[in-house]
Amino acid sequence: MNQLLFSINMKRKFFLLSLFSSVLLLFGLGGCQKEYSLENGILDSPATGSLTDSLGFCLGDSVYGTYYNGITPGSDTCFVDIKVNVLTPGTYSIKSNLQNGFLFADSGYFNSTGITTVRLRPLGTPIIQVATDFLVTFDSSTCGFTVMINDSTGHSIPTGGDLDLALSDSAWTFMQGASTFVGPVDTAFLMDTLTLKVLSVNGYTAATGDSALNIGMFLPVGTITPGTYPTSTSGYFYFIDNANPTVPVYSADPSTIGFVVTINILSYDDVLHVVAGNFSGTARDASGNPVNITGGKFTALVE
Repeated sequence: MNQLLFSINMKRKFFLLSLFSSVLLLFGLGGCQKEYSLENGILDSPATGSLTDSLGFCLGDSVYGTYYNGITPGSDTCFVDIKVNVLTPGTYSIKSNLQNGFLFADSGYFNSTGITTVRLRPLGTPIIQVATDFLVTFDSSTCGFTVMINDSTGHSIPTGGDLDLALSDSAWTFMQGASTFVGPVDTAFLMDTLTLKVLSVNGYTAATGDSALNIGMFLPVGTITPGTYPTSTSGYFYFIDNANPTVPVYSADPSTIGFVVTINILSYDDVLHVVAGNFSGTARDASGNPVNITGGKFTALVE
């Protein structure tokens, strides 16, 4: 009896499986055809369309909400609406690039063609008080929008000048002979030692990313103050190849007798926390030979 029931159940399962396969074939959904969602009855294929009009102009966007550095924006009050011209219905996943610690994204399904609005919601937390530019892509089109980040301490939003330079890919530069090195500042911060504070400015080469700059100034009064900081007594300068970080390409510090690079702090904005300076002099190369460092400059946002 059990054997008979088992046989009937197996035949029933086989029949249902065959029937289901036949239905798929009948509707042309087997093989290499588009997937069909039984839950919602729609074709599960990517939508096509554009963020621009026929002349290539972006259809438009609207930024909503108030954004602060160090505070995660609420998705109910902070979002960006963008216009999309849908050419083919289907699924979509639209997101911006990651900038200043956060991005915007949304996904869903376009049921019809034509111009519609997509609401992108924020993910992440803004880091720096600065106007932040985003790029958003759909299909083969790309458009951009700007979000203003307010200072969570209540200061006004700064734009232009030294702050823009501090956040750029040319925040530091120097020359050695015919070679020019340039790149963004990765970090700048006050570091406590046993006896005093040190302002450390660290960057990397923008073009290759294979080398790093590290300069430091020993602050006798514990605050960032305009003045001269020679590496023989109150500073250091290192340019390092990341493949061999223990042997600097160029260096100058209190231990490199006869090799002195002079670092000058030219200004410090204690509201925006932006420091600017220059440096030049004679450093030591990896073989112990003197090399001239000229045209050194830096602008950094101090954490």
